[in-house]
Amino acid sequence: MHVSSKVRAALHGKTLLDYLSTRYTYLPPEVWQQLLQDGKISCQGVIVRDEARVVAKNDLIGTELPDFKPPAVNFDYTIVYEDEWLLAINKPAGLRVHSSGKFATANLIYHLRHLHHPAYPAANLVNRLDADTSGLVLLAKEKSILGHLMRQFADGRVDKRYLAVVTGRPDPDCGVIDLPIGPVRGARVPRFWIDQAKGRAAVTRYKTVSALDNDDTLLELHPETGRTHQLRVHLAAIGHSIAGDALYSMNDNDYLNHHRTPPTPGILQRQTLHSLQLQFFHPGLKTICTLTAPLASDIEQYIQSRSKK
Repeated sequence: MHVSSKVRAALHGKTLLDYLSTRYTYLPPEVWQQLLQDGKISCQGVIVRDEARVVAKNDLIGTELPDFKPPAVNFDYTIVYEDEWLLAINKPAGLRVHSSGKFATANLIYHLRHLHHPAYPAANLVNRLDADTSGLVLLAKEKSILGHLMRQFADGRVDKRYLAVVTGRPDPDCGVIDLPIGPVRGARVPRFWIDQAKGRAAVTRYKTVSALDNDDTLLELHPETGRTHQLRVHLAAIGHSIAGDALYSMNDNDYLNHHRTPPTPGILQRQTLHSLQLQFFHPGLKTICTLTAPLASDIEQYIQSRSKK
């Protein structure tokens, strides 16, 4: 199987081995080292065996990997709304919304277009969620509807409501987080953080729903903008990381080691973040549409386990 990628600015100047280990975390460095020695890696179309070769922004890195079965993912999603224009999915944690590397067929959009019965070959994603964030994913069945809805998201005209369990007690118990967000340059694991100089404007409203045991708090979140990892970054930045969010509570090395270690039974395996509700203008029905996705069972159980008796 051939896999290729362009070097992002954040990974400019990395050694080729470092780049491969960071960009494709599903294989450990020693496997990439062997693939390099075997002549399975190319840079700008030329085979490279030197693991110390430095890559530059926009270099095209090609990789010949042995064929393997698609990874096991959680396809236990449900359709919570459908009409002739739209499809709304309650996505479980453990499912990517689109293709990437070894997940070329193990993702939501591929499954809907090719494997679901009936299939939805014309479906296109309107919004996206991280693989381990559960909840509402909206899809359009027509290009004109897709464009209309994407403009609503881009212009901040969609009311988005999330639930999250965070560590600690935010003070005040409701408020607004207005902090610009940008990519972390030089990070081994792609991530985002507060960037006052070059970051893009990002605004999140939050309010406390309930105080839980173990000093956790259940929050309702309303992102007014839609930056990548916005809720996860904003909450970590004010000292109240989302419970279970390894990416924003660990450094690069610990995070990579964490993902190569078999999960511990009984411990929450993902961030407790759920896209609960979307409210928008339905361009087909010409009316306001409100969609809700029931809270994921693992988060519900986590909340119950920490509810004050």
